[in-house]
Amino acid sequence: MKKQILTTAIGLILTTTSTFSFAQEADLEQELQVLKQHIQTLQKRLNAVESKAKLSIQSPTAIGLSDGVQVGAADQSDITHAEGEEGTELAAEVLPATSDDIDGVRSDVENYKYDQSRQYERQTVKSTRDTTLYGTVQVRANAQDNHNAPNTPKSSFDIGTALIGVRGNLFRDYNEGKNLDYQLSFGYSKRNDGTNNSNFNLLDGFLRYHAFSTNAGLETPKLNFTLGQQLLPFGLDVQSPEDLRPTISTASASTYLGLFTRQNGLIARGDLKPFVDYGSNYRAPLFEYALGVTNGNGSNKADDNNAKDYIGRVAFTLPVDYASWLRELKFGASYIQGEAKISGAGISDEKAKRDRLGFDIYYNHAPFGVTYEYLQGKTDYIDTTSASVKEAKAEGHTFTAFYTLGDQFYNSIKSNAKFDDFWPKSIQGYYRYDLFNPNKNQKDFLDVSSGRVGEYDIHSLGLNFFFAQTTKFQLQLNHYIYDIETTTQKDTNELQGQLQYTF
Repeated sequence: MKKQILTTAIGLILTTTSTFSFAQEADLEQELQVLKQHIQTLQKRLNAVESKAKLSIQSPTAIGLSDGVQVGAADQSDITHAEGEEGTELAAEVLPATSDDIDGVRSDVENYKYDQSRQYERQTVKSTRDTTLYGTVQVRANAQDNHNAPNTPKSSFDIGTALIGVRGNLFRDYNEGKNLDYQLSFGYSKRNDGTNNSNFNLLDGFLRYHAFSTNAGLETPKLNFTLGQQLLPFGLDVQSPEDLRPTISTASASTYLGLFTRQNGLIARGDLKPFVDYGSNYRAPLFEYALGVTNGNGSNKADDNNAKDYIGRVAFTLPVDYASWLRELKFGASYIQGEAKISGAGISDEKAKRDRLGFDIYYNHAPFGVTYEYLQGKTDYIDTTSASVKEAKAEGHTFTAFYTLGDQFYNSIKSNAKFDDFWPKSIQGYYRYDLFNPNKNQKDFLDVSSGRVGEYDIHSLGLNFFFAQTTKFQLQLNHYIYDIETTTQKDTNELQGQLQYTF
């Protein structure tokens, strides 16, 4: 009995020990599997890092082995596939940006904002309203063969024009474009008083209000009112600002009858029934008009009498499309009725006549064009010989023909996208005939403004070379023919060269 009990106890002990051993072996096997998986994962990451380093220095199409033997196509595809899997797994392990990274980006942005604000404050000209700076400078050289004219050099260098100004907007109507604009400019003029001084005078100084909408399209008529010192709406050349005048010298009649002088007053300008060719971006109003009242005594002067100058202009343009050979054919008429204050030889007259009448024809059909202007002026003056007031009836004719080679003035070129400093070059040749008689009532009349006696005409051949959008070189040969020749006034040839730049 005791033997049986001992045998049974030994059996139970062996059974328990065997079960415990088997459980320990199972747990150990499980831990080994987990460790093996961790090792495999670390090995894959290591392989991926090594593959990335090798790819940065080796060709992606031929990856060599360490012994110099090149891998075949099939092996290479396997390697690429394996590396793709490892790279994908590596990409999945990329960590997000930390707070330090975000703070660094914020710091860079703030530094950039500060730098831009500082440059704007210290390096930018500022205005409380929209402002555009502009200017024109003409540098000129002259040479002539008249050696007998007193105080007239054979050749000289000169500044024809030097002006600078600002223009902008005081009130902008975003709905209809009935804006209030302004313009202010100053210009240089010479002084012949034997000193090195010069004058820097006010040229333009005005406000302009657009009474009709400027946002309604090309077919909408225009009307604006300009108050202040401004150019006169008379003829063709007089209305053109300095940078747009076609020749070096201006027309004699307009110059010596005082029409290029800016006047102080109120002028309304507008048009009616515009014809529009949208395909060519072409607009030609059927009627243009201008009406105004000015002091009449020139620029930068106080009014010296109670009279005013009244000015009017009308122009008619043929309503044809851009492709028509009659494009830009315009007929215009201008008139000024004015009174001036004159005195001398014991005579004074505050209502002296100063009337101007003009007719003009304008035809510009690129590449050629023709313009013609007729001008008549009636001006009272004091004849010191007879101590009386007389009337000088002046008359002038100006004819200009030009031909342009190049693409600069075509609408198709103007609308093309291009760099700021690129502009197609153009060459324009022209001929101008300019006749002026200061007084048809007296053949040997001395024109005080020009210093010339009697009637004369000028034949001019010129060349304009437009080599940039705002820059041109001009060359002009003038031949003066006088009806009355004196010791100081004889037929003369003059050569002029001028470089004009605008900004």
